[in-house]
Amino acid sequence: MNRIVRVSRACLVSVILMAGCSHEPKTTALLSSQSAFDELRAAVTREIRDPDRAAKGVILVDQLEQVMIEASNDRKAHVDRIRALNADYDATEEDFRAMFREFNTKRSDRQARIIDINQQAKNITTSAEWKALVKIEEKIVKQTLEAKQEM
Repeated sequence: MNRIVRVSRACLVSVILMAGCSHEPKTTALLSSQSAFDELRAAVTREIRDPDRAAKGVILVDQLEQVMIEASNDRKAHVDRIRALNADYDATEEDFRAMFREFNTKRSDRQARIIDINQQAKNITTSAEWKALVKIEEKIVKQTLEAKQEM
């Protein structure tokens, strides 16, 4: 019984913490994220002079953007599922564990896809191109994180 109470409390704390982060983002944050990927696509076409490699790079940026959209959607669904389970008096410890296992499996799969995209990107760029793109990407990530902090 004590273990179930601890799990319920932990889940409630998780719900409260996630609820604070789960409101709809401001339009500026959404535009910032979208414009960040647009800026990265433009940087790829600008920095990679070979049109075939640049086109492959843009496809990789598209794939990365899709992974990030999936991550955002999965996080929102996970918060909803936590709330639903927490509200269900009959939810068991195993129900919570299964929910977290599923979420963590999806997260691990996304991480593997991101690593794969990263390696493919390295394979189509020169060292100089990679350094230029990483510099631009760092700037974009910083801008995006700052915009999300304003939400």
